[in-house]
Amino acid sequence: KEGRKMAADLETEVQGIDRSLLECSAEETALKWLQTSDLPKEIYTHLACYVPKIYCRGPNPAPQREDMLAQHVLLGPMEWYICGEDPTFGFQKLEQSNKPSHLCGRVFKVGEPTYSCRDCAVDPTCVLCMECFLGSIHREHRYRMTTSGGGGFCDCGDTEAWKEGPYCQKHEHNTSETAEEEDPLVHLSEEMIARVYNIFAIMFQYAVDILTWEKENELPPGLETVGKSDTYYCMLFNDEVHTYEQVIYTLQKAVNCTQKEAIAFATTVDRDGRRSVRYGDFQYCDQAKSVIVRNTSRQTKPLKVQVMHSSIVAHQSFGLKLLTWLGSIIGYSDGLRRILCQVGLQEGPEGENSSLVDKLMLSDSKLWKGARNVYHQLFMSSLLMDLKYKKLFAIRFARNYRQLQRDFMEDDHERAVSVTALSVQLFTVPTLVSSTAF
Repeated sequence: KEGRKMAADLETEVQGIDRSLLECSAEETALKWLQTSDLPKEIYTHLACYVPKIYCRGPNPAPQREDMLAQHVLLGPMEWYICGEDPTFGFQKLEQSNKPSHLCGRVFKVGEPTYSCRDCAVDPTCVLCMECFLGSIHREHRYRMTTSGGGGFCDCGDTEAWKEGPYCQKHEHNTSETAEEEDPLVHLSEEMIARVYNIFAIMFQYAVDILTWEKENELPPGLETVGKSDTYYCMLFNDEVHTYEQVIYTLQKAVNCTQKEAIAFATTVDRDGRRSVRYGDFQYCDQAKSVIVRNTSRQTKPLKVQVMHSSIVAHQSFGLKLLTWLGSIIGYSDGLRRILCQVGLQEGPEGENSSLVDKLMLSDSKLWKGARNVYHQLFMSSLLMDLKYKKLFAIRFARNYRQLQRDFMEDDHERAVSVTALSVQLFTVPTLVSSTAF
């Protein structure tokens, strides 16, 4: 019954979807991109037109509808462009020709079991996922099982993490020295390398720009459209100062909702770092903002609340989706991972500390919790899984560490969602510590 209901709900949603979205062809769009002389402009025009038609269409998120349309209209063309053919076959070929990493690198979810060997782990932060642990020699040793707070990853395959038995059965057949030294790009054609580089450079730049964007009523260059709607969100942000009760009471007064609705809003704000609590024209949203600020500023600093144009929230929603997509795409091939690392660490026109990775790290304390979690996971599945770029990233991280630590001290979010927590992955590894010593 539940399955039938979901299918019926989706059918109803499909009937109400803009026809231009359903008629969009991923293959034809990719072909247009392959023929253009100005790819960034062509892609930005596509995003400017379609992102606000897919995301943030009303007061409540519609993740199922948004994901379906984003895949069809936005991500599909990128996958066709990268593969130069149907991505179902293209990604399969990439996977088959890929020489998989000998590192596991599984990123732990909150509550997932992790295992550390008391006999062989170099320090208590060295842990294995359940699959690697069960396939390793450590299951016969003295071990400690804990549940992950989220954010760390499996150290199977890292020879600096274990005194003995660094590989489980699954990862041990890739232990030849050449596996580390071989350039993963040799498995990709020059044409594919160029196409991947184009898409990764444009889309990573777009995601970083939109997520670090601070204007509330104006989009970055190239994303503005004519005939902008008068729809806004009153966006409430999380802090560690106000209690649940204060937030719930304030929301009931500000947006005239029930206690149950206020609890749901407060729970999402606590989990994701922000949530829209009102949708409508500017005046309607600004009215709610005034009540929230007035009601929470008596004893402490007020709750952070912004009135944001719906198109900005739409592009930020897609920016997060894009970072998650990049993390999954690079799983098909170490060559794709290497290209993303190159794109991320390439210095921008401003010189030192102007790479996309630097920009994200240095904006960490200004980003909401959901955005931090997504880009931290991307760093873990890309920069920390490529041994060459892990060293280069460690150098950047060390160079910025003083500023990151200063920002963290002034920030009111817990350390678990701060980029400074990545120091555990870098400053406990002897060869990385020596390479970051200035």
